[in-house]
Amino acid sequence: MDYLKLSNELYEETKANRRYLHQNPEVGMELPNTSAFILEKLTEMGYAPKRCGGDGIVAVVGKPGGKTILLRSDMDALPMREESGLPFASTCDAAHTCGHDCNAAQLLTAAKLLKKNEAALAGTVKLMFQPAEEVFLGAKAMIADGVLEDPKPDAALSFHVTSGQIPPTMFLYNATGTMMNSVDGFRIVVRGKGAHGAYPEQSIDPINIAAHIYLALQSIIAREIPSTQASVMTVGIFKAGDAYNIIPETAELQGSIRTESPEQRELLVRRMQQVASSVAATFNGTARVEMIAEVPPLICDSVVTKEFVEYMEELDVPGQAGIADLKATASDDFACVLERIPGAYIYLSAGFPDRPATQQHSPDVLFNEEVFRFGPAYLAHCATRWLEEAAKKQE
Repeated sequence: MDYLKLSNELYEETKANRRYLHQNPEVGMELPNTSAFILEKLTEMGYAPKRCGGDGIVAVVGKPGGKTILLRSDMDALPMREESGLPFASTCDAAHTCGHDCNAAQLLTAAKLLKKNEAALAGTVKLMFQPAEEVFLGAKAMIADGVLEDPKPDAALSFHVTSGQIPPTMFLYNATGTMMNSVDGFRIVVRGKGAHGAYPEQSIDPINIAAHIYLALQSIIAREIPSTQASVMTVGIFKAGDAYNIIPETAELQGSIRTESPEQRELLVRRMQQVASSVAATFNGTARVEMIAEVPPLICDSVVTKEFVEYMEELDVPGQAGIADLKATASDDFACVLERIPGAYIYLSAGFPDRPATQQHSPDVLFNEEVFRFGPAYLAHCATRWLEEAAKKQE
């Protein structure tokens, strides 16, 4: 089947699905409208989709007896206002500024392509539409609910669009090691003793303690991690008090730790907890550490990644080019899948070479919809070819 030809023929449909999702964004684990839309579209195609992990969705196509490959897309948005100026922009306090609307629309079209070619598939394709990637909860919830069982996938693939100025005929991948860093989100609640602002000696000031913890955390990266290794510790929330003349009882820090190896991850999480506790004790206070996200480094399987890249290159996409060895300090909870199943995570460029670059997670970010002409074909073709080659190995 000529997936590329069909993907072009379904371009307007892919675009319409993306724009509907873009205009109706939802965040986190609860995506009732998004989930209902995906369910409706899959049912219209002849699937029997099921909910998994809350508002996540799973559907299968193909036939039993062969291997199984998982295709995954995220579908949640971010809690922010959009300032893109697009006619189909979100008007609520959520926005698809990461591109998950594009990812989901492409997997929907790939589902249609695969359904049309179901009789020729040499195994099973499992489709995974995931909530809550942005808060790193969705993949774990779907795994706990059995997305990797019955049937268990033998390989996995996830595409993600990326903005910027790279032409939409290019893709980025890593077949040599860690592609994206781990993420461990943390909340540190510092408890002291409140007092009148005029009498600080009667307090145990949690703001002072939290400030010292913040400064001490910066030294961990600077003095305990080799400069050749990419690790990041960022505090994004520092809050305390409700009145300018009152020393509060508590202060709070929230941040994230990102590393490229399990060893770095273990070290930094452990040291963050030790520093918070010991600094607080130095000033007669206490610090309670709560982990709010725990995702390993995203490490693609070298063999499987190279296979997918070869299959992508089989399609006659004008101007096609792959950029190898991509490494990013950002994170994605598809890592939880790749921790259990060999697979690949590949960026599809959705950039505009002739426009100023816009960055993902920014209110004015733009994605080039031309990627929809071949993104769905890549997904369907990779799944089909991987099953074909897996079947040959079983003979």
